[in-house]
Amino acid sequence: MRRRRRTVALLLALAAIAPAHAAGERTAVPEAAADVRAAIPAIEAYRADHGTYVGLTLAKIRAWDRSVRRIAVKRATKNSYCIQSTAPGAVVHFAGPRGPVRTGRCGVRGAVVPYQPSAPATPSPTGDAGTAQRNLRAAIPAIEAYAADHDGYAGLTLEKIRSYDRGIDGISVVWAVRSEYCLESTVGAETYHLNGPANPQAPGHCPAAPART
Repeated sequence: MRRRRRTVALLLALAAIAPAHAAGERTAVPEAAADVRAAIPAIEAYRADHGTYVGLTLAKIRAWDRSVRRIAVKRATKNSYCIQSTAPGAVVHFAGPRGPVRTGRCGVRGAVVPYQPSAPATPSPTGDAGTAQRNLRAAIPAIEAYAADHDGYAGLTLEKIRSYDRGIDGISVVWAVRSEYCLESTVGAETYHLNGPANPQAPGHCPAAPART
């Protein structure tokens, strides 16, 4: 009888722990997805510079954007790659250059992780700048999916980006030609732009559109 009581007590304790663990994992998934999405602009800059994803490493990604962290490059070929989150609590991956961010490790077709806009930042130059940069980074997977379907970026609009990911917000498409594009995000007094796919995001407004198409 005493042994039975101890067994029941142990089972109840485990049952109490399991929901808390599951809740923690659900909380960690958006954070891991944000880490993965943050790396994509620098990865596309690497490809534009090298003509391939071969040789891609975290160190080379960070050479373009020092803020990228908690990811690992699991595969890199001429035309595709897969990166995976490394933060404890949840694992997500992105099999680029197009497609959604998914739960699980590279090679596993996990659940799609929808984009979740960041919570409003505390009004300050630093906070607004960070939010503007996250807005731009979040749009990259949908933009690359559009380019793959349309043989380039020409005709790109916010509405068309949102047809790939309805969570994209806080950006505007200033111009788009076949080989490149420029987005802007203004939050408070801070404006950042992304002249993709070859350049990292930078403060200020977009440069003039190129004469070439």
